[in-house]
Amino acid sequence: MTEEIKNRVVVIDDTGEETRAKTEEEVAKENQEMEYAFKSPDKNPEPQLDPSVLEKLKAIKMSKEEGKEMKAVAKRDRSLYFGVVGLGQAGSRVAETFYGLGYEACVFNTATQDLEHINLPENRKVYLPFALGGAGKELDNGRAAVEQNGELIINKLNDIFSERQDMILLAISGGGGTGSGGAESILGLISSLGKPIGVIYILPMESEDALSKHNSVVTLGRLAKMASSDVITSLIVIDNAKIEVIYPGLSKADFWVTANEAIVSPLHIFNYLSAQSTKYDSLDSMDFGRVFTAGDCTIYGMIEVENYMETTAIAEAVVENLEGGLLADDFNLKETRFGGFIVVGNEKVLSELPAMNINYASHMISEICNSPSLVSGVYEMPIEKNVVRVYTMFSGLGLPSARIEALKKEADEKMSTLKEKEKSRADRMAVDYGAGTETQSKVQEVHRMIQQKKSGFGQLTKVAEKKITDRRKR
Repeated sequence: MTEEIKNRVVVIDDTGEETRAKTEEEVAKENQEMEYAFKSPDKNPEPQLDPSVLEKLKAIKMSKEEGKEMKAVAKRDRSLYFGVVGLGQAGSRVAETFYGLGYEACVFNTATQDLEHINLPENRKVYLPFALGGAGKELDNGRAAVEQNGELIINKLNDIFSERQDMILLAISGGGGTGSGGAESILGLISSLGKPIGVIYILPMESEDALSKHNSVVTLGRLAKMASSDVITSLIVIDNAKIEVIYPGLSKADFWVTANEAIVSPLHIFNYLSAQSTKYDSLDSMDFGRVFTAGDCTIYGMIEVENYMETTAIAEAVVENLEGGLLADDFNLKETRFGGFIVVGNEKVLSELPAMNINYASHMISEICNSPSLVSGVYEMPIEKNVVRVYTMFSGLGLPSARIEALKKEADEKMSTLKEKEKSRADRMAVDYGAGTETQSKVQEVHRMIQQKKSGFGQLTKVAEKKITDRRKR
């Protein structure tokens, strides 16, 4: 008997064993049912999703979103996050200006009235109790005030600043007592934070008194010593007398606002732009960090060029006005160890500015500062005027010796006058009774006392003295 052989489908399980065989009729029927199911989606039951798989997918999604958020936080909007400490009135105003640009800051002063007009939250303004208040332009008083309040200062520094701060800047004026006198002591306290330290040191205006100029020279000498031994990473010297020349004719109120912006703005521009992208040449964060932390003295400034389309206009402006645009005079720029400059303009200016014009300027800056390490960048900023601004920074410099000598000479002349006045003080407060009157006057004084006791008024005083009981504890 012949067996009829029919086509069939063999179903095998995951172990490889044959479970059963399907005939062609069964397969055709299943295909028909499946086709019907596809054509009738409403009748197709909703597939059941595995909850554990869904949880895993959600976890992956959240992890990806957190990663994006962390990347956003990690992007720095400036190369160095400065923490700024203001000591004394002038230093506090500089710190206030930094705070307005988003930097962490706190200020200290021995005079409560000087803290009132500093536009900072109250918890960032610290009064240092000392004597009657203030330091009276005495360096010893400023030092003592900081040392007596050391714990208060340390606590505030730890409260305001965190791991986020890359570097601490101390802003002080050379003319006062609190800032100048307390500089060394507060630098010792700041160093406990374990971060690099920069000092913004402001020399006095021409119109300030001899004592202010004397204090500024003494303190600058002490700071220079700390810079040469690398206690201070960068000593930035600013001269208010120079700012007076750059911005003449300002009222007293406008001058201080303008001066503080002139001190802070170029440094912030370097710090901010070096962390930004540019479609032109870049001066990156490491470039800025190298220039700013080269050690010894640092100086910076800005010049503005209107006729930027002329081939050598920027270069000529650099030659003629570079030193004029810096915020202090009498530095020897050929001592520069590291230098940098940033060319800034709006979109229109940079789109039409020939590269050759910038190259000529770069060549001249390099020649002026005689530095083999000169970095540069070109950045677009929304400046209203169609001008080119050139920001420059030079570091590794020695002290401005000619300016210091001028301050010393003027201070010494006026201080010697003051000493002469002190010497003649006794003479001016003495009455000349004539020759031989010194002994006579002593005899006369004894007679006067005897006569006083015998007089009626003297008897009354005697009675009053008897009635007085000494109740002091022995």
